[in-house]
Amino acid sequence: MGLSMIAMIWPWGAAVPAAAWIVVLLMSTGWFVARAVRTSRHRAVPVFIATATGTMAWMGAWIPGHASTSGGGMDMAGMGHAPVGCAGWVAALLGGYLVLAAFWWVGRAMRIGGLSAATTDEPACPLDWSALCHGVMSAGMGIALLAMV
Repeated sequence: MGLSMIAMIWPWGAAVPAAAWIVVLLMSTGWFVARAVRTSRHRAVPVFIATATGTMAWMGAWIPGHASTSGGGMDMAGMGHAPVGCAGWVAALLGGYLVLAAFWWVGRAMRIGGLSAATTDEPACPLDWSALCHGVMSAGMGIALLAMV
């Protein structure tokens, strides 16, 4: 998902049709839903990634305007207009969910609320970088969605 997000903002990413991005993101969503169903514990991570990739697929299909390149950067044509009707509510709900999830991920990364007495056998690990990256990605997606509403 992270690689597809990066590829979408590069000028050569606009050469890929929106339908291709949507198909790849929906396949990724399905993969993580299947992982969440199969596992007996630790479902939060695959469920979060499934909802985030599903949100990206939804954004590609329902947010008005398509990305096009102009010069060296990305011109998000139509992104200055808020989605109307039901799409606006969906964007607000998904954006709010992703922002709240960002707080959870950052708290998990910093081990807030889950601090336990470390033994001398365990090396101290002050920060979970994977969780922090999920938090930053979730915040970025959520804020972008809320900005479009």
